[in-house]
Amino acid sequence: MPSFPFRWRRKSRTDHPVLIESTPGGLRLLFISISLLALTALPHFNHIRLEVMLIFLGLVSYRGLAARYRWLPRNRWIVYVFAAIGFTVAAWFYGPPIGRDPGVAFLVIMLGLKSVEITSRRDVGIVVLLGLFTVMTHFLYADGVNWTLPLLALVIALFWLLAQMEHATPRVFMISDIKLVGKMLLQALPVVIILFYLFPRLSGSLYLFQGTTSSGVTGLGESLKMGTISNLIESEDVAFTASFFDQPPPPASERYWRGNNFWITDGREWTRGGHGTHLIAKDRGQIRQNRYRYEIELEPNNQNWLFSLDYPLEAPDQAWLQGDYHLVSKQPVKKKIRYQLDAVSFTGADQLTEQEMRLALSLGRTQITPRLETLIRSFTEGTSSSVMVANRVLQYFNQNNFIYSLSPPILASQAPVDEFMFDSQKGFCGHYASSFATIMRYAGIPARVVVGYLGGDYNPRSNQIVVRQSDAHAWTEIWQQDRGWIRVDPTAAVAPERIEGSIDISSLGSDGRVLFDSNNLIGFKRLYIETIWIKDAIKAKWNRWFINFDSGRQKELLKSLGLDKFEFKYVFMLAFLVAISLLSLLSAWLFRSEREKIDPVSKIISRFDNKMRKLGVARNPNEGPRDFQLRASKALPHLENQLAEITDTLVFLRYNPEVENMQPGNHGSSKDSQLALIKSKINQLKAKQNPRSA
Repeated sequence: MPSFPFRWRRKSRTDHPVLIESTPGGLRLLFISISLLALTALPHFNHIRLEVMLIFLGLVSYRGLAARYRWLPRNRWIVYVFAAIGFTVAAWFYGPPIGRDPGVAFLVIMLGLKSVEITSRRDVGIVVLLGLFTVMTHFLYADGVNWTLPLLALVIALFWLLAQMEHATPRVFMISDIKLVGKMLLQALPVVIILFYLFPRLSGSLYLFQGTTSSGVTGLGESLKMGTISNLIESEDVAFTASFFDQPPPPASERYWRGNNFWITDGREWTRGGHGTHLIAKDRGQIRQNRYRYEIELEPNNQNWLFSLDYPLEAPDQAWLQGDYHLVSKQPVKKKIRYQLDAVSFTGADQLTEQEMRLALSLGRTQITPRLETLIRSFTEGTSSSVMVANRVLQYFNQNNFIYSLSPPILASQAPVDEFMFDSQKGFCGHYASSFATIMRYAGIPARVVVGYLGGDYNPRSNQIVVRQSDAHAWTEIWQQDRGWIRVDPTAAVAPERIEGSIDISSLGSDGRVLFDSNNLIGFKRLYIETIWIKDAIKAKWNRWFINFDSGRQKELLKSLGLDKFEFKYVFMLAFLVAISLLSLLSAWLFRSEREKIDPVSKIISRFDNKMRKLGVARNPNEGPRDFQLRASKALPHLENQLAEITDTLVFLRYNPEVENMQPGNHGSSKDSQLALIKSKINQLKAKQNPRSA
């Protein structure tokens, strides 16, 4: 029978692969890779469960200890045991690995398992690639510029580790590899920038897999009860930011950000009601005075209504504007969105429909006690002017012992407005807006309650207003026949500081009275605020041109570059060609210093060889300078002396050690003079009319 040259045989138990820690420089390479691997996963401490992170750290630590202490078992069953424990824990807390958090948790477990399996440099390369993928997952949670720089440094470190793997002794090449990685990133940067900004983009932001919110986070819901808004004051979370185009924002006293209008009341709670959602929008195109054009970036709130400055003129895309200036989104806001608006500071003399008039005067089941009725009659006595009645109510708030407080007493009676006006006299903006609107309606004046935000921190460095949850506010609007809806804020009568400043959540008065931040910026406070402004301005630019750079932003960019008139495929082809050209130019510039440098002596020798080849005598590859001189002198006897002089000088410059002490860079040195003289003599070499061939 024929015999085969190879046979399968079972690997002996004594056959062990050479571990990476046993190779030259391998132990250092292993610990660097493990350390970088841990750094890629550690930022997820804030995102995934502690049990998962502890399993990952245990796996990484075990591989490091196994390299240090050779007696620890490193069989494959160890990996199986760790895998069973890790995946069981992840599945117990997260269920199937579907979604952002479960997917990241399982990825971290697998990253730890792979670190235990590191036995060769190939495994280190795989771990580095997994580390790069893990770095990308951090942007599913945080997209701010604060995280970008540390993660970029981590990416550079991972690429540097890949470069280190190519050397037998990685320690020697540390600095050169860092330079190599830097050059690679610089080469890729033009292509990345051009493709990022000009490649066709899908609608939506860069991070398509960001988590969505499942509940409202603004605190402004579909109804208003007395005291509910005060729960938001302790939150410094950002509700939205507003950027203004080529104009300053309105003054602080005019920064009323409308959210929702409440028409229906039962005396304790205000709601929009089913009727209010069917109001017909009116034509507001004729209003042009005190007009503001701005852009809002709204944080997730799980609501269908948007915020606007005072009275918007038209609805943005994916939304509609109702007749009471209420902006409604077609979908709940479950991720950060951006929209542009034009708004004015007054409505104009609109006409109320019969339905609107009925809603604006209805008191529902509100109980009006005799003493409250007597008080309201005192407000309306001797006047029919709605403005006069409103001023009397505001004066009553101002001249009596009313307190603007975050912790008012609970209104437990069946007539909460009566109890607030006569007994507690202590409340938040919701108390004053609800009570004022109830009094206006009983007096026969159409009124409604508006909830939203007031004020916001203006950043002059970015011309942007940052509105936080602590700026939540409620106010009232009353109807006047010849002027339309007029904003009346009862808070101004009790706490006028609230209109110009924000609430200081760090302290309260001894009686529970709200304190307000001072606008007097001096000393360290001024320096601190300037730092915050610069930070927010950088963040605003980052969000505008990177995080929220979607198809709309891309169209704006193309329009500013004058490329919006061309078909997008031609724009992309042009961008690609420009990127390749820039890449080629940058590569030539970065690596020009890496080209082999030919010293002046070698250039002269090459010049001499070319000249002799033209004269009919070519140097053989294995021929020395003296042998070539003798052979050339026989072939060209009339040049014997010149050839001898040129050869002697070249041999001296090439092989004499004293030449190394010369300064070839200085003009006029002996070496440069001799090179110039030799160059001149080589140019003077000429053949006779009938030279003998070699």
